[in-house]
Amino acid sequence: MPTEVLSPHFLPRVKQELRLRHYSPRTIGTYLACLRGYVDWLAPTAPRQALPHQPRSYLVRLVEYGASRSLLDQHVSAIKFVYVVLYGWPPERLDVPRPRKERRLPGVPTREEVIRLAEAISNARHRLAVLLCYGSGLRVSELVNLDVGDVDMVNLLVRVRCGKGRKDRLTVLSSALIPALQAHMRGRSRVAPVFESQQGGRWSVRSMQHTVQRARIRSGIPTRVTPHSLRHAFATHLLESGTSLRAIQALLGHARVQTTVRYTRMTDPNRMRLVSPL
Repeated sequence: MPTEVLSPHFLPRVKQELRLRHYSPRTIGTYLACLRGYVDWLAPTAPRQALPHQPRSYLVRLVEYGASRSLLDQHVSAIKFVYVVLYGWPPERLDVPRPRKERRLPGVPTREEVIRLAEAISNARHRLAVLLCYGSGLRVSELVNLDVGDVDMVNLLVRVRCGKGRKDRLTVLSSALIPALQAHMRGRSRVAPVFESQQGGRWSVRSMQHTVQRARIRSGIPTRVTPHSLRHAFATHLLESGTSLRAIQALLGHARVQTTVRYTRMTDPNRMRLVSPL
């Protein structure tokens, strides 16, 4: 089959198709970066003219150069998007296995460590953000995107709008945070961000990450703690208290219960309310 010159419209078209399917800007940037390397390697053959073995050969080359599992997985996803979604290849034609993921359990702070972490933060607004992240199981991106109207202090609910996968969901709100939330949000518009930066815009993900990191050092917690660790702690501690996996799945916004099942490997059996059926 003769080769053809790569169209300058290839990457812009891929970007357009990704946006039409509501992929996140971060994912779009990752896919395009992966595909730039692939098309450079494939040249002068255009991607549409590639033979089924060529994408696999490219991935083998990445392995030989020491690419990480996560980088390989990103390339597999980007290449499959082009050939299976855009070009309509049957999945079996593109015989590209995904790299096996490392089954490392993320670190989960205890409830006592979360309280120590919060107490090490002198800024009341930052301390409230850490406790809300833990108490509602929020991703840090979801936390900084909360509006005042998303916090229902009457029904003890938090509405997460356009979470991961662009899905809305409801999660719980701790009654212990009501006094601090009332003081913090009093007189604010329902469309105002719950957590504002000093410049007046939304608080950034990076600022929240720095807040948690500084608090961990000040509190003397030896293990690594991140904002996402607080979400892991939320799920793990709920499971240990007897909450069902299905309920935790809904609160976290997991599309598949298999994602939630991993928390069964993080729980402390001594704290789980398990009894023999006999």
